[in-house]
Amino acid sequence: MEELTKLALVGTGKQTASLGVDVQHPAESLLVEVASDDREHLVLLRAAARGVYERCGHTGERDIAALTPCPRESRRVASGRLLGLLQNALATKSDDLLKEFLRQMAASELLLPPELLPEALEVADVDLREMLLPLLGERGRWLSQFNTEWQWVSAGVAQLSSTNRDGLKQRWDEGAFSERRQVLLSVRRGDPALGREWLAETLDGEKAEHRARLLQVLLEALSPADEPLLESRLDDRSEQVRAVAADLLARLPDSALAARMRQRATEMFMVETAGTLGELKKLVCNPPEAIDKSWQRDAVPLKPPPGRGKRAVWLESVISRVPPSEWTRRFAAEPRQLIEAIADDDFWLPTLSGWTAATVLFAPGDAESARWLGPLWSAWQVVDARQRGKQRTTDHHQQLRALLSAMNREQAEACVRPLLGEMATDTGVESLAFLSLLPKPWSETLASDYLRQAREVLARHSDNRAFQWASSLQTAARCIPPSVIPLALEEWHVADSRNWHNQAAEREVERFMEALRMRQTFYDELQVEFS
Repeated sequence: MEELTKLALVGTGKQTASLGVDVQHPAESLLVEVASDDREHLVLLRAAARGVYERCGHTGERDIAALTPCPRESRRVASGRLLGLLQNALATKSDDLLKEFLRQMAASELLLPPELLPEALEVADVDLREMLLPLLGERGRWLSQFNTEWQWVSAGVAQLSSTNRDGLKQRWDEGAFSERRQVLLSVRRGDPALGREWLAETLDGEKAEHRARLLQVLLEALSPADEPLLESRLDDRSEQVRAVAADLLARLPDSALAARMRQRATEMFMVETAGTLGELKKLVCNPPEAIDKSWQRDAVPLKPPPGRGKRAVWLESVISRVPPSEWTRRFAAEPRQLIEAIADDDFWLPTLSGWTAATVLFAPGDAESARWLGPLWSAWQVVDARQRGKQRTTDHHQQLRALLSAMNREQAEACVRPLLGEMATDTGVESLAFLSLLPKPWSETLASDYLRQAREVLARHSDNRAFQWASSLQTAARCIPPSVIPLALEEWHVADSRNWHNQAAEREVERFMEALRMRQTFYDELQVEFS
């Protein structure tokens, strides 16, 4: 077959020699009488004849066990009408759109169309895999056993079998970094101890950036059993790695590092009281003048970054790893009172920054610490307002964005909704970045207010604010709830100007409408499924 293989690779059009049959070959001699001027046809006939000849005399394998049939589905399978929309979202890597579709299908108890299962099983993103699992059905789970790359279906939801473990171990040993990190995350979800073991064996051989990112995976199923490994990484030569280890250890309330940080933080604050009941009047902060190597080991930097004082940096680094709930209990005061009590202190700004970082770190698992989100947001808004028009020494908007990322939808929208009017001004457009941090989908009230303000800005203005608002439409296209999509699809008017701001705005509006039409089509088709 070598001659024919070369011919096929080169192409019959580039072969000038005769393509006649080989009469010396027992199989091809049967083709002598075939009359054909089609060169491609003749090559295929020759290949087929030789293929049959070479298989003659071979016996088939015996005692092959029949495949166990796929169990019958117990839930409804989505029709082909949804197939195209799902395929498009997968092919274009529109993760937000795909996640919305998958959530709605799960809520409607629909399974993926069978034609989409191979594509779905090829998905590498861990979050998408988690959303796909309940939609694969019996057919998807049955199919996954025939491809080692699809074994995440079983490995991600249960204890790892030996087959799963071997396949993942090979990918952990041989894969690219992004794949190895995903493997580690999957293993931590199924077997936290095994994931920790794999990580400990290879961590020293990784470069610093990779050590830090792999160590962050221990946040998945973090437990006291991880403390020895994390404590050992406090001796890592990389400051970035030590910081990750310290953040994770701080989340373990009984860890040695957590106790060390609480002790250091406690020694930095004194309280002044007033009245017969000893009510909190003022907090006085007194960071140390020098630190020893034990502080440096716990990821407190010896040298501050340019433009910052060392005592302020040490203070912020320590209290950022102490749960804010510690302060409300210690001083028997509400977050707002504590924030006001530190306002006149020389170290009030680094204290506020440290409390903010700590709140973002601990709020997801500590309801008492989560109560600081709103008061800190209000405090940073005041700071931001004072600094407008001046050169800022701190990115106050970054502090506000960090707080928003830790809030639930009700809290976040209560903070951002009053700012929509301000965002329509020249000085307020930077606050549009807050919109992308709000949990999806937005409430009907916020979405309606946003659309009203966006329409007004684009219809009246031909400047940078119009461009910035138009750019925010791509965020809105993913966040507007289904009930508000018809309102958003109503006609838009862009100010009649030929400058580049408005030309860009027109393009953004069209992209916005296109994305919404796709979402609307999905929901229409979903209704048809049950009509």
